Amino acid sequence: MIKVFLTLLLTGLALPAQAVIYKYVDADGNVTFSDRYRPGAVKFIDDGKGHAISTSRKHRGNVGPSPANFPRVDRQTQNKRDDIRRTLLLEERGNEEKSLAATRANLASGKQRPAVEQNRLIENQRLHEKNIEMLDKELARIK
Repeated sequence: MIKVFLTLLLTGLALPAQAVIYKYVDADGNVTFSDRYRPGAVKFIDDGKGHAISTSRKHRGNVGPSPANFPRVDRQTQNKRDDIRRTLLLEERGNEEKSLAATRANLASGKQRPAVEQNRLIENQRLHEKNIEMLDKELARIK
């Protein structure tokens, strides 16, 4: 009995320890790995092969100056591009508003529908509302 207990105890101690590891890159580009979170740190996990994998979906390192041969756009050209983009987004938002109004009217008509069609209309309404929300966010980002 004691041998079984000691065997189980030693087996439990031999299991690898699991810890959360964070990678932090400071303003000077120095990389620090730690088990303690710091604002701006990225969480890493072990892939089972001894390699750490970032769990962050987006990586934004220190952004340095653009290369000398990087294409540059003057302010007037960028403003024109922004105006065109804004126009397209507003047009798309208008189309989404029309589609949302049509879907709402269809739902409010009181017509008896199969549950599948009713659920499809409700889902379409939700998608149109979400699209309008995302278009509004995109429009707000245009300077």
